[in-house]
Amino acid sequence: MQERIGIIYGDTTSTAFTFASHKEIKRMEYITVPHEEGNVLAQVREVKKISKLSIENVLIEEIKEEKEKISATADVIGYLSGRGLRIPRTPFKPGESVYKADEHLIRKVLGLREEGAYIGLLRDTDIKVYLDVDTLIQKHMCILAKSGSGKSYVMGVISEELLKKKVPIVIIDPHGEYASLIHPNLEKNELDLMKRFGVKPKGYGNAVVQYSPDCNANPDALPLHLDEINLDLKDLLDIIPSKLTGVQKGILYQAIKETKEGKRVYLLDDIIQQIKKAKSSAKWNLIPLLEELKDMNLFSPDATPIESLVKEGKCSLINLRGVSPHIQEVVVSHLLTKIFEARKENAIPPLLVVVEEAHRYCPERGQGTAVSAEILRTLASEGRKFGVGLAIVSQRPARVEKNVISQCNTQIILKTTNPHDVKAIVSSVEGLTTGAVDEIQRLPIGMAIVSGLPIHAPIFVEIRVRETRHGGRGEAIVDKKPKFFRLR
Repeated sequence: MQERIGIIYGDTTSTAFTFASHKEIKRMEYITVPHEEGNVLAQVREVKKISKLSIENVLIEEIKEEKEKISATADVIGYLSGRGLRIPRTPFKPGESVYKADEHLIRKVLGLREEGAYIGLLRDTDIKVYLDVDTLIQKHMCILAKSGSGKSYVMGVISEELLKKKVPIVIIDPHGEYASLIHPNLEKNELDLMKRFGVKPKGYGNAVVQYSPDCNANPDALPLHLDEINLDLKDLLDIIPSKLTGVQKGILYQAIKETKEGKRVYLLDDIIQQIKKAKSSAKWNLIPLLEELKDMNLFSPDATPIESLVKEGKCSLINLRGVSPHIQEVVVSHLLTKIFEARKENAIPPLLVVVEEAHRYCPERGQGTAVSAEILRTLASEGRKFGVGLAIVSQRPARVEKNVISQCNTQIILKTTNPHDVKAIVSSVEGLTTGAVDEIQRLPIGMAIVSGLPIHAPIFVEIRVRETRHGGRGEAIVDKKPKFFRLR
């Protein structure tokens, strides 16, 4: 039997109401009100204590007799009908009783699953929240937050869950944070929390492999080589950091054309040799650029096979720490293009591609350019048809191309304070109430707003503790002894 906690009073609408109570009421608590169209679920937005209460003709005795009375405002989430989540068409009646919502009703109305990728607990409850794994791959996801609010931590939690399900993952990792998925989380303050969330320390060393184009900066990584065979004009124009003159572009175009005519398979050396035959003196500025490109060892005829990067139960980390921004863009562009082509040919299994610091690789128009933007736009719009899921992670939502974020059907929002970023989030997340919008700016560390399929309405989730060690660590010197602290 549901616990009666108050009574509606004053002016009401079909989307919000105020109720009186003498019981303890918490912000964001779930409540329910019987309605002619079904049991309606609502969420408390604001709570205040009052000494006087004027409720014409509906004041119930147990409230009237209490010295300390509570007035709470609630936003309506809705009720579940045969056509999905619905908002009542008529206002609530003053005098209607308000009840505490039970777990069954909360799960039913919100569309919470009881299996999938376990990410945490519904705020102020013991209700576990699961994301649908198929939806993550088929419908895309974004994790948005200010720096230090926990976005990489959340992505680490989701990565752990996907590895349990044997889902292939490729993570674009600009800072080398995700290698910590190899190690179990033995941080003392988090060990104490694990019992509450029902998890235990675990490392995924057998499933996680690092690759990097710069193994000097990342000695634990395997070398990542991109395919050097039959590079075309667009490939080379993207790669060469210096802007070529019209004459140099013409020389390069002619050299590639003549090389193709002479060989079915050609490499950078073949293009360079063909350029040397050109009559224009402009070739002498072009040749060093291509020779420098070759000396980087980024491209090789023995390229890293896409089939080895994308395997069932494997997480491939593309560690770009220490790599120049332009080369990072080149790596992301070429690698994701090859992955998409391989997936269209069914040469690799369905997978999730995670792009950290997405504003670097797919900036909003007017916020910069990146050679990787085109493939990310393609994956956002077409990847779901071929089983390539996309997870966009960024601390600057306003700087990520809106068309890419709008394609993400699952959104995980952590604390964000920049007005432009908050505006970008509100415009991309459906169903946010007034209270939820305000809450974005004051979310505590570890709390997130989760929205999108198959969840019927945005929910507040306390993100579970990671099983693996979090990679966002810094080192501070205190009393000449190293002390580690977490940078979420």
